[in-house]
Amino acid sequence: MATAASSSPQASRPKAQIGLISCVAFGVGTTVGGGVFTLSGTAINIAGSGAVLSYIIAGLVMALCALSFIVVSTRAKDGESGYGPVGDILSPFWRFVVMWAFYLNGATIIAYLVDSFGDYLGEYFLPAIGTLTLALVATVVVTALNLGPTALVAKAETWIVGIKLALLVLFAVWGITELKPAELERPLPEGTGGIFSAAALLFTAYTGFNVITNMAGSVKNPRKTVPRAILLTLLVSGVIYLGTVLAMTASGITAFSATGVSQAAEIVMGSWGGPLVAFAACLSTLSGANANVLGASEIMLRMVARGDVPPALGRQTNHNHPYVSVLLLGVITVVLVFLNDTTFVVSIANVAAILAMIIVSVAAAVLGFRKWPGKGARLPLGPVIPILAVLAAASQLVSLAPAALITGFLLTGLGGALYLARHNQRGGAGDRADANRQIDDLNTPLMRAAKTRRAGRTAGAHRFPSRPAGS
Repeated sequence: MATAASSSPQASRPKAQIGLISCVAFGVGTTVGGGVFTLSGTAINIAGSGAVLSYIIAGLVMALCALSFIVVSTRAKDGESGYGPVGDILSPFWRFVVMWAFYLNGATIIAYLVDSFGDYLGEYFLPAIGTLTLALVATVVVTALNLGPTALVAKAETWIVGIKLALLVLFAVWGITELKPAELERPLPEGTGGIFSAAALLFTAYTGFNVITNMAGSVKNPRKTVPRAILLTLLVSGVIYLGTVLAMTASGITAFSATGVSQAAEIVMGSWGGPLVAFAACLSTLSGANANVLGASEIMLRMVARGDVPPALGRQTNHNHPYVSVLLLGVITVVLVFLNDTTFVVSIANVAAILAMIIVSVAAAVLGFRKWPGKGARLPLGPVIPILAVLAAASQLVSLAPAALITGFLLTGLGGALYLARHNQRGGAGDRADANRQIDDLNTPLMRAAKTRRAGRTAGAHRFPSRPAGS
């Protein structure tokens, strides 16, 4: 993959402040959560030892889509999200559909993360309290965190990501050393088809990198930093997933519960392993839910700034917390938690993510046909890789349950109808101006959290020149 040369930035425009480490930390922190602590057990139940192949297939499909995201997002203007160029390449409507689909993806992922938190906390630490109650408490905690001091949350998030990765690596290495060839040779529970069904379910396990796309226009040297951050996020997450599944396979368990990783740890590492991994799971799922609230709120603010959704959704407190968006995510999470069907919720998240991936890959293919105009990353073979990404992403839809497909398409279509209705109305200039000002100042909750993570540097708002709403 080559990157087009860029000219020197104008002296009047200060450089964005978010660096590679912050991007990767957010990407990995958002990605490695329910995708390993909840979905790994489900994947093994469906595909057996073939779950390793399921994670690889899902990762390869996502890697193809990620290349499309890279060539599109690196063409974002200063202060613009990485989805912005879709509006220039295709149309503003399709840019909105991508953003709306990822908002849906984030909202549904929050629900299955707090569900997973309730499962692990209830199973290993608070058995007297029901998992539903614990999931609802987690929803309240995450909602309250996102109405409070972002800097404190960001500092805690850095430690949480480090702890959970360290414990998962310990479990993976320990388990792989115990792995016997016979465990990999057992019959697959649902045959070869189970591998592909599990791969479709695991698609959302890799979608955390889109938080990097959210802030692509506010990243230091984005044409180098964004591609590296996205690919590093996928690589680190993939290695963690594969190591975890192999360690779980080494346990010899063939049917995992919702707390499958801890189940396996008790056998592989001893009785102390289960609670230790459960502790990591509680930290990971809670921090993952928090990161998804940050990412989804960022998308909502940018949709408000463009006038794509009702401006009331962008209303903020005096301390610049988008309380309406955060509370809306809390309500959505509560509704989905009461459904008590994690697989259905994850499948809806997958439908939304796949639709977004297809649209972005189409935009990348258009750039390829046009010989990669503008400043930004380029791919070899012209539009071939983005076209393969479209086909690979679309192929995942056929393995999802019809009810989830219908629900996902209806919710995405609802967003399209909302967009068309909004652009036939006027009003809300004040809320749009507030959202634009917050984005221009790199003062959204996500941006404040990202800047807080910059090691050894002082966080602060650096203002870009004002730009019209909808840029």
